[in-house]
Formats: sequence, structure tokens, C-alpha cells
Amino acid sequence: MSGAGEGAGGRRPVVATLEEAVAQIFDGAVVGLGGAVTAGHPMALVRALARRGARDLTLVAPTGGIEVDLLIAAGSVRAVIGSYVGIEVVAGVGPVFRRAVEAGEVEVIDLDEAHCVQGLRAAGQELPFLPWRGGVGTSFPQLNPTLIEFDDPVAGEPLLAIPAIRLDFALLYAETADRYGNAQWIGTGHMDQLLGAAAERVLLQVDRIVSNETIRAQPERTVYWRDTVVTRAPFGTHPYSNAHIAADEQHLRAFAKAGRAGGEALDEYLARHVRDTADHDDYLEAIGIRRLTSLLV
Repeated sequence: MSGAGEGAGGRRPVVATLEEAVAQIFDGAVVGLGGAVTAGHPMALVRALARRGARDLTLVAPTGGIEVDLLIAAGSVRAVIGSYVGIEVVAGVGPVFRRAVEAGEVEVIDLDEAHCVQGLRAAGQELPFLPWRGGVGTSFPQLNPTLIEFDDPVAGEPLLAIPAIRLDFALLYAETADRYGNAQWIGTGHMDQLLGAAAERVLLQVDRIVSNETIRAQPERTVYWRDTVVTRAPFGTHPYSNAHIAADEQHLRAFAKAGRAGGEALDEYLARHVRDTADHDDYLEAIGIRRLTSLLV
């Protein structure tokens, strides 16, 4: 499936349901997760993936949040690559992530944010690695032996070789897209464009699917990838923010409390918000229309 513009052979719509989109993710896949800290996480896709029961995933989450915790709690995760998993002011470290790592149940490949950028750039450019100064002289190469210090052949200065971070899938969010996969963010899009370029296939969650003419009216804001699936999920970043809703701090605190408690409390959260919801509409009903509309900005 391609999100490019008009061509001699025409274009194909690439719209799918959430369930159809995540059904493509095979056990053992390397999955990139978009969004940053409190904004733009593709939570509807994440919940659908957790509901589907994927296993042995490697998550690439440069600045991850409860989506990482949720997938670990669902038993889907083997390893996490990134620089941060937490809930900012609510929890410095994701509680489910912390417990799983301390128990040796989930492997962590620790990177600086800039290392994530260079690794994703290398994958997008089909290079084995890209160099970076940050981390030279620190313990990063000892903590993460995939980072290799070398002397550059031009100036002879020490640099780190950051290996390409290649993804099978990237789960991303944008406010709008057309049915051919051309997307538009409001804001920066964080590292999402890099995640998309590093992936074999992009699963793109949007609030609205608009006409191609609407997209073409602002070409400077448009991004697309070589292989994209578009799925519509209004309020789909909840409990995180996007251009239209604020983050639901009350919900984030409730998740953090359940995550810290573990056991029955975490199982109850997963049952209400993942296992016992048939689809995204069920999830929105569980949250409630009054709560959701109170978050509109």
C-alpha cells in the first residue's frame, strides 16, 4: 500500500479498521511507537494490539509512556529500545516497565534521544550506522555494547557508531490523513517522521480522514511513507493529548496507581480498558462522553 499522489496507475485506498491494521503485526516483530511524553501516542492502535495478544515484540519507543507499560502488562513485550519510559509528573518511570525490567522479564537497550534519532535516520537512509559525538567518553558504550567507539577517518576524532534501528512496523498518530496515506500533523510530529522512514510498514492512526484535495491545499505540511495503512480513531490518543484534546491526568494517575499495585488492580484496569472492550468505540464508552468532551481544547 502506498500513500503517494496521483500516478499513471492510479492510487489505492489504504484505509483499514484498527483490528485489520494490527492483525498484520506478527509475533517477534520490531515495532516503533510514536508520540512523545504526554502527546500524540497512537493509543487506540496500542490497545488493539494488546487485545489481539501479540507476543515477543521489541518496542522502539524513543520517549515512551503508558503504551509501553500497557503492552508489557498484556504479555506482549520481549525488549524495549529507547531513552525514556514514564508518565512525566505522574511517574518518573513507568511502574509496569520498572517491575518487568527489575525482574529480568524485559530486556532494555538504553539509548540517548539523539542516539535514537541517528539510529532511525540510518535505517531510513538504508545505512548500517551513522556517527555521533554524544556519549563519547561516557559509560554508554559499556552499558550498551551496540554503540561502538571509533576514530573517524577524516579528522581522527573519536565518535560513536550508532547502528541502524530498523522497524518492521511503526505505529504513529496524526490529526488527519487522506485515504491514500498522505498525513498531516498539527505541530512537530516529534520523531514520528523518522520512525515512519525506518519502518517497512506504517500503521497510521488519525482523528479524521479528509479528501485528497484538502491535503493538497497544504503540501508543506504533508508527509507520507512508502507503505502505509490508515485507520480512523477519534479521541484515539486518550489518555494523551493531541491538537484537539488535553491529556487526561486523572486517567494517567489511575493507570499509574494500578501499575504500581500490580496484581488484581492492574488486571482490573486491563479488563476494563483492553480485554473487555470489543473495539475503540467500546473503550470510548467506558471512558464516558462527559469525560472526553471535558478534555476538548
